[in-house]
Amino acid sequence: MVSNKTFGQPEQITGNTRGLPNAAFTTHEFLYLENQRLFAGSWILAGVASEIPNRGDVQPVDVGGRSLILTRDNNAKIRVFQNICPHRGTRLVDQRLDGTNALTCPYHSWTFELDGRLQGRPHYYGPGKHDRGDGGNDPVCLFEVRSHTWCDWVFVNIDGSASSFEDYMRPLIERFTRYDLSGFRFSKALSFEFGCNWKLAVENYNDVYHVFKVHPTLNEMHEPSDRYAMTVDGLHLFNGYSFSGPGRGLTIDETGPVLPELPGLPDELSTRMQWATAFPNTAINIYPSNLQLVTFRPDGPERTQMHMWFYFVGEGASKRVYEHARQMLYAEWSNLNAEDEDVCRRMQLGRSTCDAYDGGRLAPYWDVGTRHFHTQVARLVSPT
Repeated sequence: MVSNKTFGQPEQITGNTRGLPNAAFTTHEFLYLENQRLFAGSWILAGVASEIPNRGDVQPVDVGGRSLILTRDNNAKIRVFQNICPHRGTRLVDQRLDGTNALTCPYHSWTFELDGRLQGRPHYYGPGKHDRGDGGNDPVCLFEVRSHTWCDWVFVNIDGSASSFEDYMRPLIERFTRYDLSGFRFSKALSFEFGCNWKLAVENYNDVYHVFKVHPTLNEMHEPSDRYAMTVDGLHLFNGYSFSGPGRGLTIDETGPVLPELPGLPDELSTRMQWATAFPNTAINIYPSNLQLVTFRPDGPERTQMHMWFYFVGEGASKRVYEHARQMLYAEWSNLNAEDEDVCRRMQLGRSTCDAYDGGRLAPYWDVGTRHFHTQVARLVSPT
């Protein structure tokens, strides 16, 4: 068994440490500040490259209270733009497009290349007098959003103020260097709705303390002695555990073959999973045979959309012989998320209906991650 010291040791906090107040989880005002300051100024997961695999593919997404467009341009480069026409502010795209040649505004037919450049404006100088894309004395283009594609994952920094992606994500990149992430292939995406504030869903994802009570099947998968509080590194949180037997780690299935695993894994990782939560709302779980990319997007102050993208090693992502094993994994995660949704809903009900709650009493060992998460939220939301 590998000690958590291999991956970092959690800190301790005092028994009277408190978290964010109720208003941070229940009000539109606080969510507005999060969208304007926290989400805009961080590196946020916008989508995955595998969902726009071909030139001309376009995917609208909602990130940090903004509507964005992910495009793969004619050079196969992924770009991200604000989903708005610079003419009169009309939303450009309201559904996915496959293999399109351009983006055309539904209001006045201003048309843009997939790299954001103006293509043309009909009747711009009067009836029959078109602008063919030279822009005249006022060249325009779509509003591009700073983006970075890491492996298959497209991240954005909306206001452009964050440090470089490499610096921001350095703790994750360094901790995952022993995994050949290029060996994973996208297979399926699932979405789940949580009746709670996005922060409660993120906190719960990092709350190892509740496993013995809420997740009986998961609780049997690994030893309590190999269960640790979250480790802090930079803005982000980390953890891991060893496993044996059937389950999300090895995915052994008596009706079919074992899912292929990453070649060349060190012995200590062959029966261990690691996960990281990239601040503020993205998580990555890595097993020897599979990986989950997770994001929690607020849908108002009291609802959250949890999106999961599933990856498998090589042929494990698509070959029919592994289909049953993949379905088992999807079902396990769906059951786990249903258990979590219930307690998250109860937390939201408590925060929404009890004025006496004042930030709680955080557990000295287990709630290190929650304290760190709350501290970062408060720091970024507060005016400078």
